[in-house]
Amino acid sequence: MPALDHALIDGDAERVVRRLTKGGFTAYLVGGCVRDLLLGLHPKDFDVATNATPNDIRATFRNCRIIGRRFRLAHVFFGKKIIETATFRANPREDEGDDDGDLLIRRDNVFGTETEDARRRDFTINGLFYDFEREDVIDHVGGLPDLEARLVRTIGDPDVRFREDPVRMLRAIKFAARCELDIEPATYAALLRQRDEIRKSAPPRVVEEVYRLLRGAAARRSLELALTTGVLDVLSPYLAGLYHGGGGGEDEPEVADDELDLDDEERAWRRVWQDDRPVPTRRPAPRLSFLSEPGELERRRALAWAMMSQLDDLVRRGGEPANAQLIAALLVPFVADTITSPSIKPGDAHQAVIEVSQPLFDQLAVARRDAERVRYALYGLRRVATARAKNLPLDAGGGGRESLEDAVQLDGLLAAARGGAALALAAPADGDDDDASATSDDDDPGRKRRRRRRGGRRRRDDDAPVAAPVP
Repeated sequence: MPALDHALIDGDAERVVRRLTKGGFTAYLVGGCVRDLLLGLHPKDFDVATNATPNDIRATFRNCRIIGRRFRLAHVFFGKKIIETATFRANPREDEGDDDGDLLIRRDNVFGTETEDARRRDFTINGLFYDFEREDVIDHVGGLPDLEARLVRTIGDPDVRFREDPVRMLRAIKFAARCELDIEPATYAALLRQRDEIRKSAPPRVVEEVYRLLRGAAARRSLELALTTGVLDVLSPYLAGLYHGGGGGEDEPEVADDELDLDDEERAWRRVWQDDRPVPTRRPAPRLSFLSEPGELERRRALAWAMMSQLDDLVRRGGEPANAQLIAALLVPFVADTITSPSIKPGDAHQAVIEVSQPLFDQLAVARRDAERVRYALYGLRRVATARAKNLPLDAGGGGRESLEDAVQLDGLLAAARGGAALALAAPADGDDDDASATSDDDDPGRKRRRRRRGGRRRRDDDAPVAAPVP
């Protein structure tokens, strides 16, 4: 294993650990930060585990706040930075029993020992502690051998762990994609068996984990794994059809004679256990009314996969896309050419945005605010295309700078995916060209307001209102 690089350890996280230790408590760095440090990666967050209770932590740090209902923990603030500090916990199922056969964890606030805390975690590679005093990694769950073998393995029975918290299946995909690991065979098989359990999880938790899949510089690999395992079919059959399509109906493989007495699901499992091939899924390609040319969906699908690679490059360069930008990046390759076509009317472009986005909003339970921003961003591509075609400066004008910035980012990612150049968002135009929007008085108090033509400015097609709010 590579040595842990102390230069990559956050100084404030170390300060929290050492201060708790000085106060007589046991405290370690824990979880993903230890995993990433051992893999030679730059951790995004640093978490601390301790035997101090939340009230003890708050008494130790004035810059501390206790949060959480499902489980209570302490946030220690250093400016905008948060060091999440949690008390050692035990698996709550051991106290609650399993009378009704439902393993889903609804309460996680049972304090425990250091060893119990490690064993209640999801994957072995996330159950490691780093002790500053001994400068040593503490491994109660076999995480170090799995890191050496580059495997994602659940702690304990994978079927039980996934049923306790089905979101762990999305986390398995995330770690495998982001850290370039393989999912251990028994864990992978359990993921295939239990994937439908994801429907039991709270929608906000699920969609937040989807955002993390897309924001971790491994969006393309995450989508590939989600498709291969059939998890994406559970999350959103519509999105699975967009990115894969085909299958089902007349395209389904012919069944061998010796399997005629089995139903579709039994045949699927038989193939998995025989040769470890992925579970076959039926993904009918969505019918989008604005795609009428043969092969057009396949062409735009290829662009979508290239778009995911560009999204990963953006994150690696330090970009931090908002939730709405991530959803828009998933959809824009399928609708951009339609929106920006000079022959399409504004109302038809508006309808195309709704048609391509609404099924995904419904199936992922995307928050209303994010859904509205996605639609504004997609429709904003029309303004970007008009500015490019007429060689006009591109400024926010009356459509809102946030939505136009989103559209410009999407345009840049699309251009990179196509191998072309993007149009940059310029500063507000200065001059008398009525095709360019004037800077507002709030932006420049010293500038005189430009006089409008008599009768006001005439509306052009590309100035049509953006998509209406989500009903």
